[in-house]
Amino acid sequence: MPKLMMTSLVLVAFLLVVKTGVTLYDAFVNQSVPVFSMNLLGDGADDARMREILEHPDEYPQDLLDMLSRNNEMIDFVSDYPTKKGQVYADTVGDVEKGTIPLLLQWDERWGYGQYGDGILAVCGCGPTALSMVVAGLTGESTVTPYVVARYADENGYYVPGAGSKWSLISEGCEEFGIEAEELSLSESIVYDTLEAGSPIICSMRPGDFTTTGHFIVLVGVEDGKIKVNDSNSRERSAQLWDYQTLEHQIDNLWAFTEK
Repeated sequence: MPKLMMTSLVLVAFLLVVKTGVTLYDAFVNQSVPVFSMNLLGDGADDARMREILEHPDEYPQDLLDMLSRNNEMIDFVSDYPTKKGQVYADTVGDVEKGTIPLLLQWDERWGYGQYGDGILAVCGCGPTALSMVVAGLTGESTVTPYVVARYADENGYYVPGAGSKWSLISEGCEEFGIEAEELSLSESIVYDTLEAGSPIICSMRPGDFTTTGHFIVLVGVEDGKIKVNDSNSRERSAQLWDYQTLEHQIDNLWAFTEK
């Protein structure tokens, strides 16, 4: 079958999936792949990277495709997965300034292809990435990358297969990297007072704006009366300012951090 015709048929089948809710197994390719959003299809239909992913979904972990379906910021990372899987390309997070919590992404190609637990850091590494951000900002240390934290978590029992990082990685494992955690009560005044005192807060999140299952984010400060968030899975959400009331019902637990 000519390549152009093959691509056209894949995209037609893909459109059927989105409009009808059937799977690609039923529509076209004899296997099940995730249902991507109409928005992603519109953005990616003429993109060679997206066509490659659509035509060879078996080359990508299902969890990674599911993440891409919800976050098209990841297209470059996912596209390169077949050739870069298992590789780690950096031993620092880059330039850091003590007192400023940097935004790090779990699917950054510098570490996101590295293994974590039974998956890769890009998929299940929000805990190590959140901790890496806090370590960099509080200590000025740039060598504690998300992959370094992930390796420590793997070696010390802080990873739960199929679930991700234990809360104890955040509350106890942090001490390995020169910082201390204090569990907080969920209170608007406590959250604002803590952030205004210069202590970042890591939150374990319930399903909502940030996750469909569970996720760690970092609250990094206050601006115009709203909360600044570093979300390791999204530049877009990290660029927003958040009302406390929007975040409150999504927070499952939270910890404030200081340098030891």
